[in-house]
Amino acid sequence: MVGTRGRLRVCVRSLSGLAALAILSVCLCAGAAQAAGAPPAHIAPMESIPNWSGYVATHPPGKKVVYKSVTGTWTVPTATCSKKQGPSSSAAWVGIGGYKTTNQEEVGTNSNCSKKGKPVYFAWFELVPYLSYQTFPNISHKVFAGDTVTGLVRILNYRFVRLEVKDVTQGWDFVKTINFSSQDTTTADWVMEAPATCVLYTCQEASLTNFGSITMRDISAVGNGHKATLSYKKWQVIPIRLVPTKLTIPDVNPTATATDHNGKKGEATSPAGATPGKYSSDGSSFGIKWVPLARQGV
Repeated sequence: MVGTRGRLRVCVRSLSGLAALAILSVCLCAGAAQAAGAPPAHIAPMESIPNWSGYVATHPPGKKVVYKSVTGTWTVPTATCSKKQGPSSSAAWVGIGGYKTTNQEEVGTNSNCSKKGKPVYFAWFELVPYLSYQTFPNISHKVFAGDTVTGLVRILNYRFVRLEVKDVTQGWDFVKTINFSSQDTTTADWVMEAPATCVLYTCQEASLTNFGSITMRDISAVGNGHKATLSYKKWQVIPIRLVPTKLTIPDVNPTATATDHNGKKGEATSPAGATPGKYSSDGSSFGIKWVPLARQGV
């Protein structure tokens, strides 16, 4: 765990189409960060953590906010890969929860680099702490760099969660309603993440793929029945900067139905990170940039 506010949560991205790489992408997420300048009072100080970059909306001190839906649209970024650099991963997603707990509901897309230096793209959904799955592993529903994708997570009731990924460019829409009572509804999240990579039972934090930049747009969430964006002053907004460092990596059993929270310290081989920009005046969009050398406080 890094920092005092966020707690580690672990998840596994199932890469059924990449069996030849013998790599599972494991997502380890924790707490939050901020953009430069003089922010409004409802924006918390920026935090630097090993695996997230983006924004989290949560409750202000002394208040309670229950988030029931989150959405956002992004363009799948191009993965800049080379065989010399080796494998790397990046995951763009929207979700609910996971900031202070090990439970979360999320959907997203990956822009990865394989061992051979080839780009790999796919969409997925996940209910943490259970394993994630690709939305459409079959050939007719692929994801490509440059595709416009919209993600939506909605809590229907205390038992059911609706997960949706829509690839507007390719014209497909994945919708799934799942029975999941271990819900965390304390945050709404818009994130670019560096997962971890696992080969069989050995895991380490992944190097962040050079994704260039990404803009999360048309973002909103519903908290306490009110639909709003990052500019809503009754929420606390936490920006996130990704600075790779050591954190606990689980030893993952590929046949497990849920992740094992026991593990060892692991660190990415690359110093690359990511930094969010200020959000737009209406709070509905913001950008995240890949940086080749991330340092605390930079």
